[in-house]
This record gives sequence, C-alpha cells and structure tokens, in this order.
Amino acid sequence: MKHTCFLFFFLGCLSVFAQERNTTYYQVSLETGFSDQNTLPFWMTANRYGMLPSTDYLSLHTALGKPFSQEADGLQTAYKVAVSSFYANRKKVLIDELYLSLRYRDLQLDLGSKHPALFGEGLSSSNGNIVHSNHARSFPGYRISLTRYIPLPFAKKWLSFKGYYGDFLLNDPRVVHHTRLHSKGLFLKSVISPRLQFTIGLNHYVQWAGTSPVAGRQPAGFSDYLRVISGSAGSDNALPGEQANVLGNQLGAYHLQFDFAGEYYDASFYHSHLFEDASGRELQNWKDGLYGLFLDFKEPGALLSHLLAEFTHTRHASGIGPGEFFDENGVWQASRHMDNYFNSWLYQSGWTYFGNSIGSPYFTTRPVDEDGITRGIILGDNRFIAVNLGAKGAVGGFFYTALLSYSEYTGWFYEEYDPRPTQFSGLISLLFRQPKGWPFDLVLGASFDRGTYRKEALGGFIKIVKKGYF
Repeated sequence: MKHTCFLFFFLGCLSVFAQERNTTYYQVSLETGFSDQNTLPFWMTANRYGMLPSTDYLSLHTALGKPFSQEADGLQTAYKVAVSSFYANRKKVLIDELYLSLRYRDLQLDLGSKHPALFGEGLSSSNGNIVHSNHARSFPGYRISLTRYIPLPFAKKWLSFKGYYGDFLLNDPRVVHHTRLHSKGLFLKSVISPRLQFTIGLNHYVQWAGTSPVAGRQPAGFSDYLRVISGSAGSDNALPGEQANVLGNQLGAYHLQFDFAGEYYDASFYHSHLFEDASGRELQNWKDGLYGLFLDFKEPGALLSHLLAEFTHTRHASGIGPGEFFDENGVWQASRHMDNYFNSWLYQSGWTYFGNSIGSPYFTTRPVDEDGITRGIILGDNRFIAVNLGAKGAVGGFFYTALLSYSEYTGWFYEEYDPRPTQFSGLISLLFRQPKGWPFDLVLGASFDRGTYRKEALGGFIKIVKKGYF
C-alpha cells in the first residue's frame, strides 16, 4: 500500500511539471502480477526483456530519454535510461536500457544496452527472429548500423542493402566467465513491383573468448577475433573441436520476407531459419525455423487493427546421424546431424542470458544452480512445434492485445517423450488511456496455462502508466 501511495504522489508531481511535447520524455509505471500457482503463466513473463520474476510481484519501472529528431540534419544524439525494480520472493533492481546513440546521415552508433527494434506490434513470439527475441535482457556493447536501405549503384531502382555490426559482453553468471558476443547482419531488399518487396538476409552471432572452469582461458587475441567474424576454424591455441569446426559457439538465422502494400492492409510473410553448424548453414535442417504472417489493416482504432499467425518448428535438427568424433587418423570430425539448438559443449550456458533464452521463449532454459548459473536449454525441449496467434484492436474506450499459443515438445533423439507434453497459453490485456480523466493510463490483463508441459495456472496483472515530455 505504501508503494502505491508513493507512486500516485510521484505521478501527480510529474503531471504538474509536464509540459507540451518537447525533446525529453519520461515514463513511470507501477505493476503488480499474481497467479493461483507459485509460478506465473507463460505469456505474463515471456518477451518482457527479462525484467519480471516468475512469481507474484510488485514492480516499478522508470525511464527517461530523448529520441532522434525527425527534422534535424547533421549529427544527432539520442539516449535512454530505464530502470526496473521488483519485489517478489526476492528484491531486485535491474537496468532495462542504458544507451547513447549517435546518428549522422544514414549511419548510427549505439553504445550501451538497447532493446532490438520491435517487430509486428509486439505480437510475434520471437520478434520475427527465432535466434534473437525480446525474451532476455539486452547485453551491453556497441552496434553500428545503417538506418535505411541504401540502393546499390548497379541496381538503384530495384536492389538495396542494409546491415549492422556489433560486439557485446555477456556479463551474467555463466559457466564460461566473461564470454564475449559478436553480432552482425546483412540484408538485401528487391522491389518486385510498386506494391511488392522481397527481403533476404542473414544474422550471425558468435560467443567467444572468456574463461572456462574446465578448458581454461579461450583464444581472445585480434587474430582470433578475425577468425570469429569470418566464421573460420580456430588456430593452434584453440581446442581440437574448434580447430576442426569453427572458433567459438557460432549460430545465426537466415531471414526471408515478402512485404505487400495493399489499399486496405499491409501484409508481411516472413521466415527465420536457424543454424548452428555447417548442416544448418547448408539447409540440411530445412524444415526448422519460424514462419509467420503479419497483417496491418491501417486503422489503429478499428475492432481489428493488426493480426499475426506464426508456426515454429525445430524437430528436424538435421536428422539422426553420428555426433562429433575423432576419426581413425585422430582428426576431430564435426557433427552434421542432431543439432542441439542453443546449447554448446564448451559455452555450456548456451544461448541464454540471465536465465532466459535469447531466442524464442519456447526454448526452455535449465533452472539456475546454487551459483545463479544457467546451463543452457533443456535437452529435448529444444525440439518442438508451436503455433502462435496474436491480434490487436480497439473496442469502445479501450485497446486490446490478445495472444494464444499451442506448443508440443518432442524430446531428444532416441529418448522422445511418450506422451509428448503439450501446452495452451493465452493472454488478453486491455489499455485504457487516461480513463475518466485520470492523469495516467490503466492496463488490465489476464493470462492462463493449460496442458501437461507447465503447471496449469491462471493469473492477471494491473498496471498504471504515466508518461509525457518536458
């Protein structure tokens, strides 16, 4: 009760000092979530940037920032400081975002921790990228990117490109301490007709360097960095497996997308295909990935303004075959089968950050140990199918967001689950913008889990939000 009274007082003060839209914005929100079980339903914590616990909570989120100007020329700056704190079965204060961005013409530099751009009005199960969703916290580092597609000189009318390049530090408790992360992407867009565009691209990620409790310090020199960014095998200072395969834990996703601009709606069909080794890069696991369709009906206040449907498949994993082994000549041979998605034999915390999957939230992480370390994704729970439906719209005086998903987990090769656990999860949230003239927005939500994979649960949340400019 004391927290609630304090927040109302603070919001009242902000409403007095808030002026007409200027350059600096603020946001303060107080939220409480609860469940009839000791864990919250799936969609109450999934894709929340790792800012909420899995149990009943009271949280306070504050943010202050300045966006880029749409009219200004020359060098521009933007920044954001966002902090979340929650009280649950433990108390915690977390940095949500903390960054400074510089932009000059078509080039942008981001320094610090910044969320990836939101895709599909937040309805996508993994933000349109099966390997990098909004499920985990944002890691600190730098990122250089092009802000728009640049026409190629030899095909200015029909072909353009866009890309980014960055390096980050995974500073959470991990099996391999001080793991570094390299990331880059390149995308090509082709204009097929005035209404139809096609995009193809690649996201590449590498976990490298750091100190392993078993294998010691890993290669971290400049020559090793060149091998990391080029996807090359390790040199003599690397472990045998990394001399035969590639240096570090390398993974990524191919991206295909068709965008159609209609008279009454815009449509995007997209496919994000994940890979972790040569078999994935060569599409031997061609069935696996995220498939989605997103529709924007161009009427934000309509009963149905946005609609999304997605299907995620990771069961194939390049099929059954031999694992990694030493051949008769003592040479390490890399596996081209049974892709153990988001896990690594050396970087054993896998594709996780602060206990959450960096990729799709359908990949379930192992529980943290007594040292607060997550040891990757549960083996077998990285083989699944999932269907996700999402919708947004407006009814009367409120805006709604609805999610409904179904997932079925297969289990690991030769040890498949029988029966296979299944799960239905749903969420509905209602946004009331300054109801009855109150100086803040009100959000009400309800969520559920039903099935055999997670505990059956029913939960809800209440949030009040005050935002403005000064």
